[in-house]
Order: sequence, then structure tokens, then C-alpha cells
Amino acid sequence: MKDERQEIEILPPDKEHDAQPSSRIWISANGGEVKFVKLGPFGAFILAAGMLALLGMGFFFLTSLFFILAPIIAILGAGAYLSGLIGMGPLKRLR
Repeated sequence: MKDERQEIEILPPDKEHDAQPSSRIWISANGGEVKFVKLGPFGAFILAAGMLALLGMGFFFLTSLFFILAPIIAILGAGAYLSGLIGMGPLKRLR
């Protein structure tokens, strides 16, 4: 199969084109299509909010283990210390 290359056509902005004003840009390579669409203000806001939500969830899940385990370990440690002071617990010496 011969690789057929086409010339790129650059259309100046001051001349009228045959394309409709609502047309979108389509690029095709190897049978696949990629569509580029200009985002409006609402679309850009939704995209930014989604990226911020993903970043926030990643930060939350990476740090949540520390925030959950630190108080649990502190409570267990305080309980072990207090039980040692009053003479209770599994590590009490048998007399």
C-alpha cells in the first residue's frame, strides 16, 4: 500500500469558505477520528471542577489513613497506659 499524503490547506480568515460556521474540526489518522471542540465557560468550569474533585479525592484517600489511624493508636496507647496504672490488663504481674 502506498502512503498517500495530502497537502495541508490553509484558509485565510478574511475570505469566505464553503464550510458552515457551525462545523467542527475533524482529524482522521489510520481510520480513527479525533474531534476537537472549543469549550465554553460552563464546559471549562465543569472540567476544572472534575479535575479539582479528582485531586481532592486523591489527597483525601492518601492522607485519610493517617488521620484515621493516629487517633485510634493514641486511644489504644492511652488505654494501655491507664490500665497499667490501675493494675489491670494482660501484662499484669501475677503475685
